[in-house]
Amino acid sequence: MLKKERQALILREINLHNKVLHADLSKILKVSEDTVRRDLQELADENKIVKVRGGA
Repeated sequence: MLKKERQALILREINLHNKVLHADLSKILKVSEDTVRRDLQELADENKIVKVRGGA
């Protein structure tokens, strides 16, 4: 799965549930938590999400 696809799915999950955890996203996307953290950081840097401890 490409980074942009992962990030689109992350945004969809956040919109559906209002918040998500690193561990949950890791399972849904079938990637490591480190990958999820990097994607969340990039989305936060682009002001698309607000990060909180453990997720977004």
